[in-house]
Amino acid sequence: MNSELKTNVNVKSVFSRVGLAAAVLGVVVNLVQMIIITIFNVVNPAFESNGWFRYLLIAVSFYLIGFPICCLILKSIPDGPKREEENLTFGGFIKFFLISYFIMVLLNLFTMGFILVVGKVKGADIVNPLEGVISNSSIWATIIFAGILSPIIEEVLFRGVMLNKLRTYGDKIAIITTALLFGLFHENFSQFFYAVGLGMIFAYVTLKTGTIKYSIGLHIMINMMGSVIGTKVLSSNTATMIFGVVVWIFVIAGLILFIKDFKKTSLLPGEVTIEKGHILSETWLNVGMIINLIISLALMIYVLIA
Repeated sequence: MNSELKTNVNVKSVFSRVGLAAAVLGVVVNLVQMIIITIFNVVNPAFESNGWFRYLLIAVSFYLIGFPICCLILKSIPDGPKREEENLTFGGFIKFFLISYFIMVLLNLFTMGFILVVGKVKGADIVNPLEGVISNSSIWATIIFAGILSPIIEEVLFRGVMLNKLRTYGDKIAIITTALLFGLFHENFSQFFYAVGLGMIFAYVTLKTGTIKYSIGLHIMINMMGSVIGTKVLSSNTATMIFGVVVWIFVIAGLILFIKDFKKTSLLPGEVTIEKGHILSETWLNVGMIINLIISLALMIYVLIA
């Protein structure tokens, strides 16, 4: 097969286009939100602190504008080889949920330590942008947007479109690349690390089963646990304590399952092989990816120090 020829000619341009699509997505989403906020501030500045308004901003800028533009940029990249769908049993789905939850909590603890250190250096608390949106929103707005719509659109884009385009170059490269892009997409360090970890699990499940329906289900459950139950439903000390116990049961179960299943993980090679010494230069050291890295990291640092 002409794998070597394809590698030399096409790989860098493919990954550059993926990076460019991610960069355009970030720019469009932020630009549209800035324009809408500016317009509404003229009418009534109080709109900006309204939870429904913040979620609708995301819906318009990401779901309706950024997402279609990103997909359009990626359209010219051929899809990877079609895989047969494999059904996950209920037990298998719960296993991946518990592993996902363990990964999220583990990386969240790391993030808290990182944010604490940066806050000490800065001399002020670091605010998670998502917390402000959720705290000012009704439970129904949070369920609809953070709990259901965002997971669906994000999975379609990152584990559907992007992963499908990149699995030609092997599962490992496709998983790591889409997970990192998913983390950078959140544009803040409060979510970056656990978003990357979850992105890897969701991508693996998608490749293993040949469908995004399970990653959508996992993403919805994770967001419901964190954004809805963890922040909106619990209203008493007793309920919070019970939830805390449940969380640690999930974490311990997830840790055990992760250790047990890690060695069983199987990743398929791609139709196109990238030589080990050239993986970084082919996949990340290209114009599109570098532009996306600069824009995303600049926004993340700004959120951190602002």
